[in-house]
Amino acid sequence: MSILARDRSTAARLRDGDRVVTERIGSLHRGTPMLEWGSITKTVTAAIAARLAEAGELDLDAPVATLLPATLLPDAVTVRTLIEHTSGLPRVPVGMTDPLDPYAPFTTQRFDAEVVPTLAARRREPKRAPEYSNLGYAVLTRALEDLTDESWWQLARSRVLEPLGVVDVAVDPPAERRPVVRAWSGAPRAQWTMHTGPFVGAGGLWGTFDALERYASAAVRHAGADAWAPGWQVSGTVRWHNGHVRDSGSFVAVDTASDRVVTVHTLGRFAGTADRVARRLVRRDRCGG
Repeated sequence: MSILARDRSTAARLRDGDRVVTERIGSLHRGTPMLEWGSITKTVTAAIAARLAEAGELDLDAPVATLLPATLLPDAVTVRTLIEHTSGLPRVPVGMTDPLDPYAPFTTQRFDAEVVPTLAARRREPKRAPEYSNLGYAVLTRALEDLTDESWWQLARSRVLEPLGVVDVAVDPPAERRPVVRAWSGAPRAQWTMHTGPFVGAGGLWGTFDALERYASAAVRHAGADAWAPGWQVSGTVRWHNGHVRDSGSFVAVDTASDRVVTVHTLGRFAGTADRVARRLVRRDRCGG
């Protein structure tokens, strides 16, 4: 969120199987607008890799340099380390200087020409704990595209979204389906551009609120309750992820031990608000109110 955003809206739902326990739909979320999912997109990218591995088309422990030789990355940087944020790559590339639309300049052509050759020099030995990297997921996106000769969006639809029955999603939805957050001047605030390059796989997916809920539930159920859930954060039996891109925030969590799903999306609010709303929903339900 920017303090310059005038509009505020929140959609939140706690579902227990087919029963909606509680729901709140703000003014900008009514109808079926296409919403930015932000970094929840990473779970789709990780799922693409997992599906390719299941089909025998990809080794998750293959060095990334065997897929993208121009990276010159050491063999320790594998597909799996990119998924798990343990590759040692920094959060973002050098040259990200536009705060209003930071990812727009990084088209596939520019990424390949200017970012890929710098990766080996920018990598540092990874720490024990994962270090979140949007850059790592952009590299993963390019590796998957190069391996299959398909775009990330083609892979996302054919390997993950359509098999899960999730269809109301896009990477560049029409303007009339995008909710408009306005500045205090009344002028609409532009959204980030992420669909023209490999950062689409780090945070470029859009979809309806219902599609976000359906996707998360179906994706987590497909992955099962194993300790390793590609791309998802794991807290006991809960698989969750969040995201934030300029004026949009998102959070979704699925409990593998029950039918509970909590989904939140915000517009014009501070980063982290969606997470806090989700915690309040769950806490209120546990307390019976």
